Amino acid sequence: MAATEHKEYYRNLITLVTGSAFAQLISLALSPVFSRIYTPHEFGLLAVFMSILSALSVIVCLRYEFAIIPARTGKDAFHLLELCFYSTLLITALTLVGVTIFNLFFSTNAVLSKWIWFLPFMVLTNGSYQAMLSWANRHKSYKVISRYRIINSVVTNTIILGAGLAGFISMGLLAGFVTGGVVASIMLYFNIQKQSEPFTLGFDLTALKNVAKKYEAFPKVNLWQSIADMLLINGVIYFLTAFFSPAVVGLYGLTMRVLQAPFNLIGYSMGQVFIQDAAHQYNEGKNIQPIIKKSIQRTAFIAIPIVLPLILAGPQLFAFVFGENWRQSGEYAQILAPWFFLDFIRTPLGQIPIIMGKQKRQFTITIAGNILMVISLLLGGFYFNNPLLVVTLFTALQSLYLIYVIYWIYSISGVTSEIRDDSR
Repeated sequence: MAATEHKEYYRNLITLVTGSAFAQLISLALSPVFSRIYTPHEFGLLAVFMSILSALSVIVCLRYEFAIIPARTGKDAFHLLELCFYSTLLITALTLVGVTIFNLFFSTNAVLSKWIWFLPFMVLTNGSYQAMLSWANRHKSYKVISRYRIINSVVTNTIILGAGLAGFISMGLLAGFVTGGVVASIMLYFNIQKQSEPFTLGFDLTALKNVAKKYEAFPKVNLWQSIADMLLINGVIYFLTAFFSPAVVGLYGLTMRVLQAPFNLIGYSMGQVFIQDAAHQYNEGKNIQPIIKKSIQRTAFIAIPIVLPLILAGPQLFAFVFGENWRQSGEYAQILAPWFFLDFIRTPLGQIPIIMGKQKRQFTITIAGNILMVISLLLGGFYFNNPLLVVTLFTALQSLYLIYVIYWIYSISGVTSEIRDDSR
């Protein structure tokens, strides 16, 4: 990588990390307050809601949003953006039908039933912002992306704090996440129109069909890949919900929220800059293995100071910061730390198989990872009936899986592509 490319990479990374840092610091600073206002039960309901939302968010754009960045022409990228929006509208409508049927005939939890009505609204919001983030990333509008994250965090945490202090405990957490997501997405749209690459949606059915066919590998292969990845992340929550109480889910949910904060602080930002750079270099016929090696080294160096304190004193740290009621969350953190370390290294590399056309092989590997996950969770739930053992078995098998995934991505990255025309 040339010196100018190094400078651009770090400039873009700093822009994203600065915004993400401010956003995550707000959440981290207020987490000890929230843990003393809201109980594990409320956090458990939030974890269930967010896990369902994340599953729907995976399919809402049919993964065409990931085709926007590596699209070979600007025209293709624009029609992919349109396709994402129309797919979002369709999935939102289907979600509304599903939620209505669930609440009328199947729901047994009154509070969760109220929360579920917000799912279609959040699916619409998430689908829109996912498409717009990819559009902004393609055009290197990292200040716009950074601003979105700050607005989302400020609004979300302000509403959660205000609702909790006002006594609206049952709906406070949900109200914060819904309001923050909606306000930030609206601001993202206007910022793109003013400071990035503005767009006006149309409906050219022929063009939409052509671009859908051209990039059909994304829904055909990457969609199932993404669903499999999502299950690896949320599978523990689904199984804990089935086997144990909402309070247990809440304890685990706080663990995930706290651990994800520092890793998302830099990891997601690094991933956005890295994949844009990797796609550009690969499309020019360059060997991207050197930048993948540097990414692995960078992420490992960053993650070590985070996971070591958790491994050495996770329960004590959580009890001190969040209150004695959350000590078991620290035990989960202590167990999960190695998995987070390896997943943090893998995350920026996750789209490399996509830009190299290795989606089918990636999907096969992910299915193997899901099988390992199911084995660990079923053993822990049915045989041991102990949530700590569930998480321990999950971490052990998934750590082995992630080591192989990182090795595989690195090994395939030495192959170069033909030089391509990457006109705007």
